[in-house]
Amino acid sequence: MTLGSALTALLAAGLTPAAAQEARDTAPAGAGTHRPDNRPGPLTKQRTELREKAIDLVAKGRAKANADGVVEVAPGKFAETETASGTTADRQEKIFTILSEFGDQGAGKLGTVPGPLHNQIPQPDRTTDNSNAWTADFSKSHYEELFNGSGESMKTYYEKLSNGRYSVTNTVEDWVKVPGNASTYGDNAVEDTGGSWAFIQDTGDAWWNAQLAAGKTPAEIDAYLAQFDVWDRNDYDHDGDFDEPDGYIDHFQAVHAGMGEDAGGGAQGEDAIWSHRWYVNGDDFGLTGPAVSGTQNKAGGARIGQSKYWLGDYTTEGENGGLGVFCHEFGHDLGLPDYYDTDGGENSTAFWTLMSSGSWLSHGAAANAGIGTHPGLMGAEEKLFLGWLDYSDAPLGASGTYTLNPAQLQVTGKDQAVRVALPDKTTSTTYATPTSGTHAWWTGSADGLNQSLTRSVPAAPKVTVKASAWYEIEADFDALFAEYSLDGGATWARAGEAVDGSSAGKWTTLRYTYDSAGKPSLFRFRYQTDGGVHFAGAFLDDITLASGGTSLASDDVEQGANGWSATGRWSVSTGTVTATYPRYYLLENREYVGSDALLAEGPYQFSKGITAPDWVEWFRYQNGMLVWYVDRSFDDNNVSNHAGGGQSMAVDARPAPFAYADGTAPSNRRQPFDATFGLEATDATCLHKEVLVGKGGNKTVETQAACAPSVPGIPVFDDTDPNAYYDTTAPQASVKVAGHGVRVTVTGDAGDDLTISVVNPAAH
Repeated sequence: MTLGSALTALLAAGLTPAAAQEARDTAPAGAGTHRPDNRPGPLTKQRTELREKAIDLVAKGRAKANADGVVEVAPGKFAETETASGTTADRQEKIFTILSEFGDQGAGKLGTVPGPLHNQIPQPDRTTDNSNAWTADFSKSHYEELFNGSGESMKTYYEKLSNGRYSVTNTVEDWVKVPGNASTYGDNAVEDTGGSWAFIQDTGDAWWNAQLAAGKTPAEIDAYLAQFDVWDRNDYDHDGDFDEPDGYIDHFQAVHAGMGEDAGGGAQGEDAIWSHRWYVNGDDFGLTGPAVSGTQNKAGGARIGQSKYWLGDYTTEGENGGLGVFCHEFGHDLGLPDYYDTDGGENSTAFWTLMSSGSWLSHGAAANAGIGTHPGLMGAEEKLFLGWLDYSDAPLGASGTYTLNPAQLQVTGKDQAVRVALPDKTTSTTYATPTSGTHAWWTGSADGLNQSLTRSVPAAPKVTVKASAWYEIEADFDALFAEYSLDGGATWARAGEAVDGSSAGKWTTLRYTYDSAGKPSLFRFRYQTDGGVHFAGAFLDDITLASGGTSLASDDVEQGANGWSATGRWSVSTGTVTATYPRYYLLENREYVGSDALLAEGPYQFSKGITAPDWVEWFRYQNGMLVWYVDRSFDDNNVSNHAGGGQSMAVDARPAPFAYADGTAPSNRRQPFDATFGLEATDATCLHKEVLVGKGGNKTVETQAACAPSVPGIPVFDDTDPNAYYDTTAPQASVKVAGHGVRVTVTGDAGDDLTISVVNPAAH
């Protein structure tokens, strides 16, 4: 694609306004606040679910990983259970990073202000702004040091996090210029509906053209790019070998000029791109893609200029992004979800993990360099998912004593964490009643799906497909497609319009007709969802395929598969869905060691919202035993939708909130500062805010304090009462535990180690 062709297509398209995201902090809009930044690609959900299933099978002794850490979860379905194997950094990966500044093309309805170019972010006044990160020259060498330096860098962060089992280096390309201005790609009306994809595509094309201008031949450029394609992320050829090329750059990152909107946006404000992880042109899945060893890998994406390599998964961050945001977004690229509430609420994970607000930590007042300059530690569940956790199991019906060393470290004879098994959780939900018989096909319900229900169709001049349908599908973002192929599945075309929205609780008839030119064909229903919100999906019953008056096939969904081939979550359902999910606790020792030293320096509160909105005060998170409750019946940690529960939640030992004099309370990002269990008393902690008092012209600024006094340590975690750590006055910040009768007691605190006693009852 030529330079700017993505921009041209974007400007020619109709623009659908996107809803603004409410900031959930006392910070200036965007600064350290959250909205969905982990946006899945076509196969992201499938890959994650396979990996979680593999980890669960291994943990229960029902499967064993091979020498490469790969498990065959089902026939022809493989998953990597470790991002590294062995005890050395034998997995050394590369990120291809392009620095990208903006041009002067724009559209009146979006904005025509040119740029920004790099190095146009103004230096903050440290007497009133101690939150925004800045450096005098955002040069290529600045990012090379930030990413690859021997001090605190992305490379050393991941090496220490994995205890030497994983290493990543960035190859940083110098600044190129895309044709559009910032608003062309980042205006909230277009960013999530093509704008950010156009930015990634134009960045790749701009780099390609810069290489040609520098005298490189296409063959030389391809030879250079080959080093960045050595990993088959999604095992596209289903051979269980992930260490081979797949035609896509393994890890791609675009750093854009100007601040990210997640950090406030600077001069661009809402025209700035929000830092995120996504998959460029994911809606082209099944239609386009690179050729690999003579086979086309049609996973969508964007070709880099005229090279043979394509971009798919990517991350993008702002010019003055701190190390925290770069490490956070790369965590998504490795397969980790967001741990914060992406739907407007705020949960207990807070500063406890990189994948929540831990990406906004720093060295605090001593460094005076802004927030987000250094990343906090990941939680135990994230390290377990990546294969980097050194832990012991506490099975059902067992008791034991364990020594927890600091979560940052691996020490022989001690544990980074203890995994306490819980009985699986069974849920049952009734969505619909089939129109005939007792069964219907169901798409499943989850974020990030891209899955099909396919069958062969005999030769016919035209094919008409009818189906009864019940559906609840997120309008404009998720969809049920009807598609057909006349070449054995090599290419697919749409039959009729996509289905989204709601059938209003009733069954309706879907009808599609396509010209099959007298040939045999394939027909499929394909269900695709994004990463924001998902609803119940669709149920299909009484499906018929006919040509004129001749029946080609029919299915009342009472005979099992009956000629259909289902992928992903498609299944035959009664309309009432019963599922079983694993649950467990993870116990870890959070001490001020390694990245966790930032817990004593980096948590912050915007304390001068009126007189100095960019000013933060610093406070300390408390060290001790942190309990994580992992419950896979939840797809996310969005406690605004399911208070008290989530996929992986930090249990707060002291869930009652502390408050200001006016009855309001610090946000849930601050409340779990004393969530840990242990023998030590907590530190007395006061946080502040400014309020206006008085009337009319006599208003003055008053500072209010919310103080939590020092209290004795709480050595025992006991989940006998499922509401023991749930507070109805703080439903989003507190957690409903399993109620199994698990009792964990911190019995010793020597140096940085904790000794714990675990009693885990047998299954009831």
